Amino acid sequence: MKSVCYTFLLVLIFTASAASAFASAVSGGREANTLNTEIPINSKFNSKFKLAMGMPAEIAKLEASAKINAINGGMLEEELAMGGGPFQKVETQRVAQLDTGSKRLPIAGKKQGEEDKACSDCPELVPIPGSKFAIGKFAVTFDEWDACVAGGGCGGYQPADNGWGRGNRPVINVNWNDAQTYIQWLSHKTSKNYRLPSEKEWEIATRAGTTTEYYWGNDVGHNNANCDGCGSEWDNKKTAPVGSFKPNAFGLYDMMGNVWQWTDTCWQGNCVKRMYCGGSWNHRPQDMRATTHNWFDTTKRMRYLGFRLAMTLP
Repeated sequence: MKSVCYTFLLVLIFTASAASAFASAVSGGREANTLNTEIPINSKFNSKFKLAMGMPAEIAKLEASAKINAINGGMLEEELAMGGGPFQKVETQRVAQLDTGSKRLPIAGKKQGEEDKACSDCPELVPIPGSKFAIGKFAVTFDEWDACVAGGGCGGYQPADNGWGRGNRPVINVNWNDAQTYIQWLSHKTSKNYRLPSEKEWEIATRAGTTTEYYWGNDVGHNNANCDGCGSEWDNKKTAPVGSFKPNAFGLYDMMGNVWQWTDTCWQGNCVKRMYCGGSWNHRPQDMRATTHNWFDTTKRMRYLGFRLAMTLP
């Protein structure tokens, strides 16, 4: 009996030891498989296992991308622009183009090119650098004069065009007093103080910083103006449409030739006589020089005599 019991006890001890050893072996094998055992390359599980192992990095990338793309209004581009890269240069150029373009947009209610006019049928004035006055870019035209008549001004006077046409040709057959009626009407209409330029202002505006006989040089040249001997198609025949020749350096047209221009300057203190400058379509080239001036009574109307406006600036 004792022998049987002793044998049974030995069996139990052996079984427990074996079980403990088996458990340790299994546990060690799992740890080894997790850290060191390589799964066969052709195993379908292999690709899934590797994908699972790489998931944390891929998820991080996707989350970062989603966060960037979720930024409103293209903030990513703005952040890139801060680095001074190509995007910044392109965007800066685009903004500059838009800004430049906006400056060229016409004022509401005005045609393009009329931004410097007080109204659609008003003469355009150009500020003279270094001076406190502006002067007409062109001589007053028949269109502008006729607008005055149509508006109830200019005493209703409709000067003859000598059969040469009206439109954008300089108004002629107007005396100094006629010019004043136009100035009064336009000043009232626009609430601006227009006037005729003084003889000195006219010379400053005409020379445009030059000291030569003409604002294009010392020789009359060819087709620089309309006079008797200037080489234009209108020479000694009739007036030319305003702006038919190159402007001076201030952007003023026909300051020499085409029509003489009334000024506000009295002749030697006698204000019944007013000075005029600039030459005309039927006068000699030397009569166009900036130093050449003459005078007429304020009631004189001639087919070669017109005017342009001026305005005092603050």
